[in-house]
Amino acid sequence: MAYDLKGKRVLLISLPGYRDGILAKMRELGAEADLINDKPNEGFICKTLGRYKAGFYQKVIHNYYKRKLELLKGRDYDYILSIRGEYTPVDTLKLLKKYYPNSRLILYMWDGLHKLNTKGIERKWPYYDKVYTFDRIDYEAHKDEISFLPLYYYEDYLPESPADFVTGSGRESFTYDLSFVGTGHDDRISIIKNMMKQCEKEGLNCFSYFFSPHPLVFLRDKLFNKYFKGVKWSDVRFERMPFEKLYKIYADSKCVIDVENAGQHGLTMRSIEILGLQRKLITTNKDIQNYDFYNKNNIFILDRANPVMDMDFFKAPYEKLNEKLYGKYSLENWILEVLK
Repeated sequence: MAYDLKGKRVLLISLPGYRDGILAKMRELGAEADLINDKPNEGFICKTLGRYKAGFYQKVIHNYYKRKLELLKGRDYDYILSIRGEYTPVDTLKLLKKYYPNSRLILYMWDGLHKLNTKGIERKWPYYDKVYTFDRIDYEAHKDEISFLPLYYYEDYLPESPADFVTGSGRESFTYDLSFVGTGHDDRISIIKNMMKQCEKEGLNCFSYFFSPHPLVFLRDKLFNKYFKGVKWSDVRFERMPFEKLYKIYADSKCVIDVENAGQHGLTMRSIEILGLQRKLITTNKDIQNYDFYNKNNIFILDRANPVMDMDFFKAPYEKLNEKLYGKYSLENWILEVLK
């Protein structure tokens, strides 16, 4: 590690979920880290009004930030890191610049520019000192303005010895042959259920956990998403799976399936987590071929339009990669890189 964060102060502006791991790792690296949630609450109405950039609601969000910053008055920060940045109004960015003129203001986007929630975010880029995207294609289109940094895996949730399950170590006992845990949206549930049906016909053991953020979101999808025609209420859960359990299921799986958002090019968190866990991956994201850890024996690229599984992929052993590649995509390295 080239440097640590001892004595540094960081303000993290982020959504719930993965931010807990980011905060914990920053503090482990020696930083004093504070947190502001990226919006007033996680309710359906708040998310919808913020996502559609309702004019009056931008003022509500800005006033929310002002109140939060008042509670942090008197503190100074070396870095202010905003994850996604979709809800943070321009007026708030100006206020951050005013309150913390010596801070380095950084934006990390882990949504592609094609999505509704990132619409118009380019107008905010000039207010940041550095902008990163997880999407290689977005970076190629805007490389004069932004930088590229893929997502990460949380090394603290890895099993003590991921290689225990790898062929050649004397153990290849998995609970599941194929698993998926994640949000059920777009055509994802349809593709994954199709794939698991194919695998179960071959005698493979499969596990799936589809999350929906709210019953109203599921109802909307049932009414307007053609891919939800065969999706039942019992197919989804309205609580996220804890990360410890998520990593345990992936570690107990020989292979994990990944279906990115329609139109997305950036690699999902799941893709990087499976790299860290040293498991095999099936993905519909063709852009994964452009990454340094791509290995056709470990990663099978599935045709989204015609998802047919090559069963021979399950028979071949996982090929261990260079240790430097695993370290490169850890959360610790991600934090040090994004704050560099």
